[in-house]
Amino acid sequence: MMMYFILGLIACLGLVSALFVLLIVFLRKNWNHACKSRLSFLAPILLVAVISYLSVTILVPMVFDFVQLVNRQYDVREIDIPDEAIPQNHSLILDGQRYYFPPGTFKTGEQGRYQITYTPRTFYIINVVRFGDLPDH
Repeated sequence: MMMYFILGLIACLGLVSALFVLLIVFLRKNWNHACKSRLSFLAPILLVAVISYLSVTILVPMVFDFVQLVNRQYDVREIDIPDEAIPQNHSLILDGQRYYFPPGTFKTGEQGRYQITYTPRTFYIINVVRFGDLPDH
């Protein structure tokens, strides 16, 4: 399950790096006065905004979580999955917090009591242990 988190980190790092390279290309065009349209002057500003947003909301928290992943420092929580909280789209919302998990971790419609181990900033589930079924009331 850690590979799911690491692949997400690599994908995000690749996206931010590609946008940074694109920013350099647009800045070189501006510095060389080779711009053919007026909108090309705004492209670097837009790219800086997108790079900043992706870095602050996704990349930096994932890098901090990667450091804790290497040091094996996770958060642990016991959860009950009721009928209403069916895991879909590789995420699970419990108590207003969205947890992400790799495919095959939970089956659709599966309920029970679990102990999850997750990263503290991005809430990627690293390990799942099932305690058993919920008692019937």
